[in-house]
Amino acid sequence: MKVTIVVTDEPPVKEGLSSGPGFSALIEDDVTILFDTGPDPRLLTSNLEALGYSTDDVDVVVISHNHWDHTGGLDAVAGGAAKVVTPERLGVPNELVRGEWLGIGDVVLTDVLVGPPRERAVFVDGMLITGCAHPGIDRFAEWCVRRGLGVEAVMGGFHMMGLPESKVRAVAARLRELGVKVAGPCHCSGEVAKRVFAEYFETFDVGPGTVVKLG
Repeated sequence: MKVTIVVTDEPPVKEGLSSGPGFSALIEDDVTILFDTGPDPRLLTSNLEALGYSTDDVDVVVISHNHWDHTGGLDAVAGGAAKVVTPERLGVPNELVRGEWLGIGDVVLTDVLVGPPRERAVFVDGMLITGCAHPGIDRFAEWCVRRGLGVEAVMGGFHMMGLPESKVRAVAARLRELGVKVAGPCHCSGEVAKRVFAEYFETFDVGPGTVVKLG
């Protein structure tokens, strides 16, 4: 199982890649899942190609929530063979609107939680991946733990930019209580969250080209 960051705001970790607002990650197992699509088709396609992939490699697209910096690249993949799983109707080809959890191979798509907006996360082999975590990264982790899915790592946007440090610390403490040991904050997480999470967890940089091998 391998997770490759395709798009996020952080600096690229490999040459030939570009940063951009939003989030997109490629999850490879028996099925290849693209989790979110970044802000536009050109950036998504360019970074996929620089990483050695094409949109034809994608079997399923999973959209976390309907914000432009997560759905903007959909035109590059919608209309092909890939099924597009969305938390609410977006009006794209091959769309499956689903609010309940769904398993795709060894990947678990969480229930849609309400932030607002309506948003879901992805759990894979001990790692919880979030696009923005508007409903709360701790709420998504609690959802997983209640279902017997042990969360050892969290990665993605944590929607903590602008939050008081006391609130960030409370969330970090709750995640540690839930068993989280490793964190990769990016996108909308904010500098305070990056600093605080580094006190609570082992942390790693999450930029275009970051590869996480699981299992």
